[in-house]
Amino acid sequence: MSDAEEPTTTAEAPFDNPDGDIILRSTVDHVDFHTFKVILSLMSPVFKDMFTLPQNSSQSGVSSVLVIPVAESGTTLESLLLLCYPAGTPTFDSLGDAKAVMEVAKKYDMQAAFNRAADLVIAQFPSDRALELYALFCQFGLQDHAQIAATQALKIKDLGRPSHVFNGLRNITGFDYHRLLAYHQECGVAAREAVKSRSYNAREWMCGKKTCTMAKTPPAARAPAWFDEYLDLSGKELLTRPCESTLLESASYICATIKAMECAKSISCKDCKSDLKVIQSMDKFRALCILHVQIAIMTEYLEDSD
Repeated sequence: MSDAEEPTTTAEAPFDNPDGDIILRSTVDHVDFHTFKVILSLMSPVFKDMFTLPQNSSQSGVSSVLVIPVAESGTTLESLLLLCYPAGTPTFDSLGDAKAVMEVAKKYDMQAAFNRAADLVIAQFPSDRALELYALFCQFGLQDHAQIAATQALKIKDLGRPSHVFNGLRNITGFDYHRLLAYHQECGVAAREAVKSRSYNAREWMCGKKTCTMAKTPPAARAPAWFDEYLDLSGKELLTRPCESTLLESASYICATIKAMECAKSISCKDCKSDLKVIQSMDKFRALCILHVQIAIMTEYLEDSD
């Protein structure tokens, strides 16, 4: 049996509408999509021009509705057409499916559908796929979307070390990979400096006195040894993983809080605040650091790909 004689099936709603005046037929799996010329013409200059030409395509066999064979699979075609319908929102089963739809949207010059597909990829795939998302958006030259993915990738510790998680590396240029690493490093430095610059706030909260006998620096600095240690460790952690999660999940924070309470209970630091006040002060300081880390990261950008 030839391809022309292959039995066809009709796509599911809304592409089974008998009032449609055009049928797109997948030559891969022989699925007919009943749609409307006006929709395709509005979404695609390619289809608009096609409809102005003399038509030699086959008829549907049950009516005079024109049938246009297309090379895309039924799955890809369904997602593409849903992007063209006002109330349609496809769900991508994989990044491979999303990429296929974006490629076809480019093929038919469906810019609105292409933009919607890119936005849906960000919405539908979790941030732990950030590297693959970054690679995908770089391939299509989507700078703003690549920026979003690169920011999500800040949660990856020690980005740049050999890893199996960057499956999309083979699909991007060395320059795109370099600018991702540079962005990660710049955000790390900015985050570390943001925490360091907040240190003067905490010095007032840690002790009720003007000096702290637990300080390893001159008395005027009023910085307990455990606090300086916490700042140093936090800065190092942020260099390798510059995001708010680093501060929220930091083991050095727990250690610093314990030492702060020990300091408050010690005889030599009897003027320090109570355990509760110490914890509240540390929480307040961490929240302030998180805010300034977020602000610092917002000032860093991927190098332009152009």
